[in-house]
Amino acid sequence: MILNDFFEELSDALFPPLCLACSEVLSGTAHEVFCPDCRRRITYITGSHCPVCGMIFPNSPSENHLCGNCLERKPWFSSARAAVAYDGVVLDAIRRFKYGRDITTGSALATFWAGFDFDDLDFHMFDAIVPVPLHIKRLRGRGFNQSLILARALGKKHRLMVDFSLLKRCKLTLTQTGLDKKDRVKNISGAFVAGPREKIRGKNLILVDDVYTTGATINECAKTLIRTGASKVAVLTLARVL
Repeated sequence: MILNDFFEELSDALFPPLCLACSEVLSGTAHEVFCPDCRRRITYITGSHCPVCGMIFPNSPSENHLCGNCLERKPWFSSARAAVAYDGVVLDAIRRFKYGRDITTGSALATFWAGFDFDDLDFHMFDAIVPVPLHIKRLRGRGFNQSLILARALGKKHRLMVDFSLLKRCKLTLTQTGLDKKDRVKNISGAFVAGPREKIRGKNLILVDDVYTTGATINECAKTLIRTGASKVAVLTLARVL
């Protein structure tokens, strides 16, 4: 253990951790990935929100309440929560991770995200974490599934199994970027199939993705799992489009 500590200190001295946004040397704890100045530029998801989909109500003096969308048509998932807004330094880092194929940035983001508590979610009530899957062709092109990297960091912190066999993507869809909500729902319909029913039936599952945009993808995933017998599906994402 002493030898390991020595090599960790030597590594930090030779290759000090840098802020994901501005590349300044970080002088705080090992779990910090943004410098204090860049952290102040991050919009954290706090305040009054919809208890189901997690939509926030900025500057609202009222307590949590259902949004119009969830009142009109309740989603298949029980709740959805995100840590931060998908903008600024977080948006840049996620794009570098996904489209720039920067695994180092992805690992740092996963550490950053796993540090959030999500106080209204009791992790002890869940049986497994399920990352939103990529189609095999997209997975080969990118080389990794960003949701799986995030899920593993969360599973390690909360000692929950990450099971990517419970959900598969069977349909190569168009990218959801640029599509409105109606077209996103149509595009993603029927894109997923569930794994073995006996591994899903009666289970409480946490579905993990990188960004919540309209909720179309995670709702389709949750529908697939619930129809296969899951008792409850909650959703956690790193960021959310506000």
